[in-house]
Amino acid sequence: MVPGLSLLLAACATRPSPSPPEAEEAGRSGQVGVRSIDKLMPASERMQLADNETFQMPLAEYGNPSPLYPPVLLAQRLPPQTICLRVAIGEDGKVMDSQPIDDAASGCPRPAQTDPRFVEAARNAVAQWRFDPAFRCVYPGARPIDEQGCVSGREEAVAVSLAFSFVFEQEDGKGSVRVGG
Repeated sequence: MVPGLSLLLAACATRPSPSPPEAEEAGRSGQVGVRSIDKLMPASERMQLADNETFQMPLAEYGNPSPLYPPVLLAQRLPPQTICLRVAIGEDGKVMDSQPIDDAASGCPRPAQTDPRFVEAARNAVAQWRFDPAFRCVYPGARPIDEQGCVSGREEAVAVSLAFSFVFEQEDGKGSVRVGG
C-alpha cells in the first residue's frame, strides 16, 4: 500500500484504441483486455462522502498504452493469462505504484501461478498511464440536486487506488485482445 493513499476504489477501464501503426503490431504482439474487478474493494475501504459532497472518478487520458503480450512467450501457446493489478493514482493523476492482486474468487490468480513476464508487461504499461485526477467536490451548503459537475463547489484532488484485470491471450500463435474474461 502506498503511504498517504487516501482512497481505495474500483473502476472500469477500456483499452485505448491503437493508432494505425500500433494496430498492426498489436496483432503480432498481443495487447491486453481490461475489465472492472470492483468486488475486490471492500465497502469499508471506500470513500465515504458527506451529504454536501460528490466524487468524480479519475479519467484515463487518451493514449495510455496497453500492455503488450511478451513476444518471447508467444511460441509457448499459453492459455489465456489473467493479471490483476491495484493501481495507485496520485492527486496529480500520475500512477504512483501498481501491485499484483491475489484473489482467486474474483478471477485473479496468484501472481506465482503466472509467468512473471505478464505481470512485468502489465506493470510497465500502467506505469506510463496518466489520468485527469479524481476529486471530491465540497459544496458550502447542501449538495445541488441538478448541478452537472462541480460548478458551485470546491474541488479537492484525492489519491485513489483502482483495480484492473488484464487478459493476455493468443490464437494461432498471434497475440489478441479480449476485454474481461
